[in-house]
Amino acid sequence: MLSLLLKTEKKLLALVVITVLAVVLRPWILVSTYVIDPRDDHTRRIYDDVLNGGFSEAHWVDQPNDEWKCIIKGGFAYPYCGHELYLNNSFVEGVNLSDYHSMRLWLNYDGPARTVRVFIRNYDPAYSKDDELKSTKYNAIEFEKELLDDGYLELNLSDFSVADWWVQEHSIPLRHAYSDFRNIVIIEIQTGSGLFMGEHNFNLDRIEFKRQIISTETWYLLIIIGWIAAILGYLIYRVVTLKQELVNRQRTESELTQLNTLLDKQARNMEVKAKRDPLTGAFNREGVEESLVEALNEWHLSGKRLSIVLLDLDHFKRMNDTHGHAAGDKILVELSTLITSNIRASDRFARWGGEEFLLVCRDSELNETKALAEKLRGLIENHHFIDDVQVTASFGVAAIKVDESLEGLFKRADEALYQAKRTSRNRVSASED
Repeated sequence: MLSLLLKTEKKLLALVVITVLAVVLRPWILVSTYVIDPRDDHTRRIYDDVLNGGFSEAHWVDQPNDEWKCIIKGGFAYPYCGHELYLNNSFVEGVNLSDYHSMRLWLNYDGPARTVRVFIRNYDPAYSKDDELKSTKYNAIEFEKELLDDGYLELNLSDFSVADWWVQEHSIPLRHAYSDFRNIVIIEIQTGSGLFMGEHNFNLDRIEFKRQIISTETWYLLIIIGWIAAILGYLIYRVVTLKQELVNRQRTESELTQLNTLLDKQARNMEVKAKRDPLTGAFNREGVEESLVEALNEWHLSGKRLSIVLLDLDHFKRMNDTHGHAAGDKILVELSTLITSNIRASDRFARWGGEEFLLVCRDSELNETKALAEKLRGLIENHHFIDDVQVTASFGVAAIKVDESLEGLFKRADEALYQAKRTSRNRVSASED
């Protein structure tokens, strides 16, 4: 018994030592580094603002050791000069740095500027062109030069953001207006913003990118799993009588997992139902709000026109009084099914209130939306509703204008709907551009 106890204590001590080493050595074990030495076989280029109408100059001081100087001159609104380093000597084929979390920059700078800019440029066929160097995405950061005084500067890649001027110059849609490090082709160092005339001296020693092979959380989880496995193994070896209890515990955990899965599914279903009209199945006001915001952003960022249609059933109260509210509800359900079957997948149809409905048409000009509304009007007029009730609807159409708010857009659509109902009903009226 004593011998077994001593063996157990030795194994426990060994496990403790391994655990301590795993925790203490974690920064070295888990971290992988990608080093870029400009003195290796990398294409490098320095440039100035002359091609853009400026008068600044860029000169190599010691090209083999990647030392250059910029002479910033006046006479130009935004003078600059900089340095480009190609990672794979290619404008198209780069390096995937998306798994890396930080960048260390060994850079010496001496000059009058207060800041230095760094661009990590990504090539992607979705927005980059092979014959246009500036079409690569500019993941940008600007920092104070004093941060370089410690010999190197560590920058978190999460602090980089896409340069606003690049997004505007290339009309980049919102889905591509975020930082992207999946195919980095160029790392660029540039003089900072502001008018700081004179000589700016740079010397780039090296660049390092750091990543964790596995996350810290996963590492500690593996340690915990190792301890759990050791403890469970010891318990199974020492206490055979606990086997049934362990089986019961596993069964309970499985049931809890199944219960959690069921609850998650029910929660998702409840979330979907909360955005739908319970009678017609169309979106409700809350459900269509997200589509309106996205469509408005598309209009502002990429000029994709947002149009809306307000639809109101003609004399619906009379139909309810004549045929009963149950028949009226069935008509609303049939109407919703008819319309959703004849619109685009990107369109959103919502019950706006009572017998009034809203159709949100993204990337649709006024004439296109008006034609769709006319098509739907005809379908409603010729559709055989329950008990052959004759149903017609009036439509108000409006397309957003420059600098117009959603409130203004809805107001014009509502006025167009009022015009349709005030005249002959069963017609489409549009608020012209």
